[in-house]
Amino acid sequence: MKVRKEGMAGTDDKRDCLVRVNEGEGITITGKDQPMFGEHIETLVRQRLKNLEVEARVEVNSDGALDYVILGRLESALKKAGKEVITDHVTERSPTKTPLRRSRMYVPGNNPRMLNSAGVYGCDCLIFDLEDSVAPDAKEDARFLVKNALKHLDFGKSEVWVRVNKPTVKEDLSVVKYGNPHGICLPKAEEGEDIVILENILEEEGLEAHIMPIIETARGVENVADIAGASDSVVALAFGAEDFTRDIGGKRTWDTLLYPRSRLVVAATAHGVQALDTIYPHAQDTEGLREETQKIMEMGFHGKGAIHPSQIEVIHQCFTPTPEEIEEARAILQAVEEAKARGLGTASLHGKMIDVPVEKKARTILRRSGLLDEQ
Repeated sequence: MKVRKEGMAGTDDKRDCLVRVNEGEGITITGKDQPMFGEHIETLVRQRLKNLEVEARVEVNSDGALDYVILGRLESALKKAGKEVITDHVTERSPTKTPLRRSRMYVPGNNPRMLNSAGVYGCDCLIFDLEDSVAPDAKEDARFLVKNALKHLDFGKSEVWVRVNKPTVKEDLSVVKYGNPHGICLPKAEEGEDIVILENILEEEGLEAHIMPIIETARGVENVADIAGASDSVVALAFGAEDFTRDIGGKRTWDTLLYPRSRLVVAATAHGVQALDTIYPHAQDTEGLREETQKIMEMGFHGKGAIHPSQIEVIHQCFTPTPEEIEEARAILQAVEEAKARGLGTASLHGKMIDVPVEKKARTILRRSGLLDEQ
């Protein structure tokens, strides 16, 4: 294919690059990276053009951009210049061993600086966002940047998710599928049919992924049980308080959010999926975060959203059982196993019968501490 019109992607910010493609041939590298890395960048661009069988004139102005950023901006520019399909190899990704989702941090999908460091904070789930944090005219750039970040960056033990745009799910997944994320977050889920539609698109795109519906409207709260049970791919329900209060015309207070939170926990528990609470919007208020996280944990939530890396440790502390709780949980499960081995119908510990709810609570405690792999 020969490029017939101009396409441009990226920015001139630090850790980013601005890529222009146009009709013609040749590769020009400018910017702060040119003296030391110009030859490497040129080779990188030339190889990708060859793989895509594209002939174009390419200009790259780079200021500390990593390879995945350059590739993402190049691909987005080519798409804008008329290349209808940008194919790629699907990256391999192992499932997470223990699905702890105590914390999930939203990372703007069009910000290389934030994507670069996302994996160092030890967050259970990283949500690469194509929705609210990305301007409408930057959606294409974000898709290709997130796809390449998923393919080339190491996010450690974190589960990696992508929050798509509900109106353009097909377009989003047609690109990010090559990065093979663990899961897809569907914002503003309002009925079970939304999940069925998403699952069908995932199948069409050949992507096997978990689904996390985000409940953030009155209609979503009203239909939350149907949403939770719409597909076996649903592994968690997340609550979005900011959009919910905007939808009902209310203020964000504990009392305002108690009802939707309760509905979500009950629906999630009834369908055997995790309940994940909304973000705490005040990044510097550590004690406020701790207090709210403690409250929602006592309600039955399994995790909470984060908007800043400093919130992750506090959230983990709240959801991590104490040594005493872990010791008791282990003793309970050991007593249950011993009773089964002896052919006894019930187990007991310290003279008290261990019923099913007590056993389930013990398993939950060990899962939250990362000591039990079962889901």
